[in-house]
Amino acid sequence: MIAAVLCLLLFSGRLAAAEKSFGGGGYSGLEAGGQQPETGGASEAALAGAAEQTTTPAAYSSGGDAAAASGGSAEASASSGGEAAAASGGGGGGGYGGKLDPDGDPEVGLNEKAIKEIVDEHNMFRAKENAGLPPLVWNETLAKWSQKYAETLKGNCQQIHSTSPYGENLMEGTPGLTWKITVDGWSEEKKNYHFDSDTCDAGKMCGHYKAVVWKTTTSVGCGRIKCNSGDTIIMCSYWPPGNYDGVKPY
Repeated sequence: MIAAVLCLLLFSGRLAAAEKSFGGGGYSGLEAGGQQPETGGASEAALAGAAEQTTTPAAYSSGGDAAAASGGSAEASASSGGEAAAASGGGGGGGYGGKLDPDGDPEVGLNEKAIKEIVDEHNMFRAKENAGLPPLVWNETLAKWSQKYAETLKGNCQQIHSTSPYGENLMEGTPGLTWKITVDGWSEEKKNYHFDSDTCDAGKMCGHYKAVVWKTTTSVGCGRIKCNSGDTIIMCSYWPPGNYDGVKPY
């Protein structure tokens, strides 16, 4: 915990996050400050096709092993070995971007080191709940979707949520933003969350935390882009999605 707090304190840039929840009428995407984001102008249907989007995306573990579907889920899993390694070896979220962040990860796209850090950081917070939460595995379809959609935000660098069927967390920050700072920032929203009433503190956000620890979520895939302004947007998608209104995360 000390390392995470220090990491956040040492990052002196600006951070902003946007959460996405699901209710009876579809998702509700809220930016920091509780504002409703504008409708994106990108053709999400075209992006989804390019990312081979399905409502039951294939899942891969961070090490390239196949992730078995759990319960009655129709989620498909890829065979381990060369196929899975090839799927994630190219970075999943768009490949290596050239320049590195302070943790040595690509500033654009992903590599295997970044993928492992993302999965491990999510699972560290899930394990801390002691609630029997299954560890997440890497999902190549979600990673491709996240990268493709994030690319559409490069121009305005605004956290505008997609209308995909996936759970979704966004983070925007100045240069120096890392995966650890991002996942830790989402997860530490727990301090704003009241489990008994399933509510957040007034004027605070806790939906990112709930997405990270949602019990029925089994896989994650992320993307990362550098905006035209030089700032960074990070996007993680989750399957099955969480953040259902009126439902506790575990």
